[in-house]
Amino acid sequence: MSLFEEAMAVAVQMPTEERERLARALVSRPASSDPAQSAAWRQAETGHAVLDTASAAREAEADIAGPRALAALWGRPNEDPVESETSGSGVLLASGLPANSPVVVHTDVCAELGYGNERALQFFESPGVEIRLATATYLALLGAAEDADQLRRVQRFVSPYAVLSLGPMASSRAVELMIGSALEDGLAPLDALVAARAWAH
Repeated sequence: MSLFEEAMAVAVQMPTEERERLARALVSRPASSDPAQSAAWRQAETGHAVLDTASAAREAEADIAGPRALAALWGRPNEDPVESETSGSGVLLASGLPANSPVVVHTDVCAELGYGNERALQFFESPGVEIRLATATYLALLGAAEDADQLRRVQRFVSPYAVLSLGPMASSRAVELMIGSALEDGLAPLDALVAARAWAH
């Protein structure tokens, strides 16, 4: 076992306050010549934009980026999208938050956009909050793509937003959520990952 793996094994067993204190101490260390300790590395490790989503937009400058790239991607043309009782509920929750609050948008809200839900499109175009996505959501959207064009559209949709990593604290929290809620509440692994990322961030 490497020194890093030993340190991680100890860190995940620490109480939350101690882990947060350790994370703050590691982030505040002065940058060294080691590229792994650069400002970009530290920023990624603390859960800000971890993926270079802007590269997808640069590769397709003539194409639409952001919400319009995903809008109605999986909806059927000339048909109204089916509205369920819970359709757009995440949008309603976000609308009650203070302006410019950081929000990790759930996968379901992104899927609603892809299915052509007009409320989801309105939310993404005028969110009133700072939209962030979990890596698990990005992976789910990529997994739903049926061809190369849809993959590119998903990448262009994600390009304006920070995609947050699932670091050690969030990973541990996702496991705790699954152990505590999967049997009782039917919590799905993807939901646990997204919730843990939001909690850790």
